[in-house]
Amino acid sequence: MQTSIDLPSPLGIVQTSSITSTGKILGPDYEQHLQSAAKRSEQDKLFRKQNQMNDIEEFEAMEVQNGNQTSLIYYYKALKLDEEIQHNEEQIINIVNIRQKLGMIEGYLMKKSPHWFQGYSQRNCILKNRVFRYYDCENKKLQGVLNFDVQSFQLQELQDKNGNTVEFILKPLGQTQKVFQFKGGTVDQTKTWIQLIKQHLQDSIGSLKVLKSLSSYEYFWRFERISSLQIMEDAEDGDILLFQGKDINCHIQRTLTQSNFDHIGIFIRLNENQLYLFEALPLHGVGLCRWNKFIVCKWNYLYHKVIYRKLQVNRDENFKSRIHEFVTDNIGKQYSFNPAKLFKFKSTMLQDPQQQQTRTFFSSELVAACYKYLNLLSKEVSSTQYSPGSFSQDNQKLSLLYGSLSEEYLIDFEGE
Repeated sequence: MQTSIDLPSPLGIVQTSSITSTGKILGPDYEQHLQSAAKRSEQDKLFRKQNQMNDIEEFEAMEVQNGNQTSLIYYYKALKLDEEIQHNEEQIINIVNIRQKLGMIEGYLMKKSPHWFQGYSQRNCILKNRVFRYYDCENKKLQGVLNFDVQSFQLQELQDKNGNTVEFILKPLGQTQKVFQFKGGTVDQTKTWIQLIKQHLQDSIGSLKVLKSLSSYEYFWRFERISSLQIMEDAEDGDILLFQGKDINCHIQRTLTQSNFDHIGIFIRLNENQLYLFEALPLHGVGLCRWNKFIVCKWNYLYHKVIYRKLQVNRDENFKSRIHEFVTDNIGKQYSFNPAKLFKFKSTMLQDPQQQQTRTFFSSELVAACYKYLNLLSKEVSSTQYSPGSFSQDNQKLSLLYGSLSEEYLIDFEGE
């Protein structure tokens, strides 16, 4: 199975000439390369077979009066999956439902250095949603992140000569000698942290399955990771996914756009267990893909990596209403990329209903248009000027009018 190609603008966010963000002038064969890559894309096999509009037999949106507020309620009648997929989806939902809503704790702990001559250093530590993070107290930078859902850990308690527990060690399973040793300012503080860590460990995927793959990576604790199940629990409207495909066409696109990513989608949550990826794909147009189904069908193997970024913003009723309106208005529209789109720098207000009805999108154009509809991005710049890489952490030019995008989280699918 091959993946799709999405060919958005390589010109950066606010470019107004045919010069790339690195200053390189586009060569004469540039348009030919784009057309050739797009043509090959159309000849690909079905990408994520039947996951877009074919995965939804019926889509309806209706306004329901609720007191003085009007909200959009979605009705989806999904295509029946085979028994194995249904069973696996039910398992995922059951795990989400039985996992506890654990409280968080934040405070200062002393961390033992792996170098004997450095002794202990104070760290600001946070335990939340089965993830233990510690930060440098002076520059506030993240020093380590231990995610119990993507790597199994053993908790060891160290006692003094009087039998009091004074320190604890988190030891990752697998082929590594690395340990993480901490102690509180008092015995009671240390005990409190140990009790809560036990709860988070017991409720983690790492306790249900033996997960050792992460420990084989050098300095794995330095980088943020998140499990696909954690996304099922925590993702909200407007969060984004960035994809790095394995297909040669995706590699061509990344070269042309000078980016690490070639596709992007945006999350839409209907209720606690209904999380969808809203995206534009060449063979299916604009549609919705159930996150449960993405996991069960192991579509992550189509990619070298999938990256998650949370939209950090106040999601009030107006925000939720507008993002769902955007989905309603644009679902089912056709995918389209052509070189002419690259040279459309200014936004065009589509007042004519017929123009609105026939509008087309490529993936990053869809996300940019959605963010503009939410007033997150300037409406002066055309949505066609955004590539998937425009939404990456490496792009320092991206500036939201309010709110922000989090750091990038590499999604770990090994535990699923």
